[in-house]
Amino acid sequence: MSRDHDVVIVGAGPVGLVLAHLLARQGLDVGVFEKWYKPYGLPRAVGLAHDSMRVLQATGVLPDLMEHIELQFRKSVAEYFTADGEVLVRFEFPGVDHSGFPSMVPFDQPGFEEAILAAADAEPRITIHRGWAASALRQTADQAFVKLDPVDGENPRDGEAIEVAARYVVGCDGGNSTVRRLIDAPMTDTGFTSEWMVVDIRPSDELAARLPFGQSLDWRRPTTLVPSGPGRRRFEFIALPGETAEDLGAPEKVWALLADWDVTPKNAELVRSAVYRFHARWANDWRHGRVLLCGDAAHQTPPFLGQGFNSGMRDAIALAWRLALVEKGDASPTLLDSYSSERVPHVATVIQQAVGIGHMISIINEQQAMGRDAQLRAMRENPPEEPFLAPWRLGPGLGRDGDPEVRELALQARVSRDGVSGLLDDVIGSGRFILLSRGVDPVATMSSTTQDLWRRLGGQIVVFGAETEDSEGAYERWFDSLGVDLVLVRPDFYIFAAGKVNEADAMVVELTIQLGLAVEAA
Repeated sequence: MSRDHDVVIVGAGPVGLVLAHLLARQGLDVGVFEKWYKPYGLPRAVGLAHDSMRVLQATGVLPDLMEHIELQFRKSVAEYFTADGEVLVRFEFPGVDHSGFPSMVPFDQPGFEEAILAAADAEPRITIHRGWAASALRQTADQAFVKLDPVDGENPRDGEAIEVAARYVVGCDGGNSTVRRLIDAPMTDTGFTSEWMVVDIRPSDELAARLPFGQSLDWRRPTTLVPSGPGRRRFEFIALPGETAEDLGAPEKVWALLADWDVTPKNAELVRSAVYRFHARWANDWRHGRVLLCGDAAHQTPPFLGQGFNSGMRDAIALAWRLALVEKGDASPTLLDSYSSERVPHVATVIQQAVGIGHMISIINEQQAMGRDAQLRAMRENPPEEPFLAPWRLGPGLGRDGDPEVRELALQARVSRDGVSGLLDDVIGSGRFILLSRGVDPVATMSSTTQDLWRRLGGQIVVFGAETEDSEGAYERWFDSLGVDLVLVRPDFYIFAAGKVNEADAMVVELTIQLGLAVEAA
């Protein structure tokens, strides 16, 4: 049966576009359908985590985005401080984190979206259709169909609905997702809501140098102050009881709030402002046959850890390689079940932690604030053995259980091969399974059958100390920390297996079993 695209994505926001780029890089034809004629231009996310930067690296368009990313932000410590300036909590961000990039870098989302959209328009495997709203879904054994209604405006098919066929349909259509509603996905809702005024400014250099980075715990008006991309700063002011969005959105009110931080029209330009109500909830299952959810369609995260956008980036890379393998017949469709089983527990932990931080910073009662401050002060003086925030871990899924760091992020560091130096993915590429080996080529330990399976998967081998140089010794230290000499890394940068070089055959065989490679793909 004919189809219009390999994959249809409903929603042309940043997550949908990143997913489209990743799928296109895997050779799939992608149709993106968006109801709005222009990208949303108001402030939202401001921070890219190190693993999100690696995802963007995998799209091949990161160089086009760099002018909207502040890779060298001058402050590497965020502080939670009282109205008197007492610092109660400090978060230090590593200069280079596990994925080869700073732990968190500021970016300007509207500019970022314009650049990634331009790159999508230039990619022949991606077709973007604007002015179409999803209204119905249906599935057969081998295809999914989405009905799309024209939206009033510039659509030449005004009044005439269409139905588009694809092997899979992915809902990337935001927090009010139509796709999620159409598949009737059950939700877990924490019940947390909070309303904040979000303001972006372009400060003078002098003002930017002295603005704090972190969170004001002043109970009279809790305020977040963070970088928001090159030459910009973000303020988030909690809405107090009785204040409406109209009240907060008035220009004179915005400037009055900023004035408390010595921000005036003389030293700053108001870029944009908006009032948002934050939610904390997630869909319990992100797959319904040939229809899947991704990004805010699957979860809504309060911004207090800066991880809502980044969770969407992780969704995109986790889903892209699975869809590509299934579509090419190199994995069973059941592989897609692990997308949900891994990502849901991970994002649930992130959301629950964000809610906890939200409750802590949103206190607007003086006595409660004094109690909170006393607790934080005690923790500062006597730090607990456990980290302030527990690690985020994938749920059960693809991996050789029992191995060190299974389903944890693999390292990306600087390497050199054939006269080319840079981060690992820039030198050898991405989007494939990789065996990272210390000193010995693992191919010699594989049977001919296993070697054929590895080649079928497009697997790549990197041997440090042979054809590839570990430029800064980072991989040597990483292997030592794991107590292994061989690591099998998934296309989404998570570890599938880790052990000795003579386990390469067993690792690859186990991988093919878990992929269902012997099962004919639908």
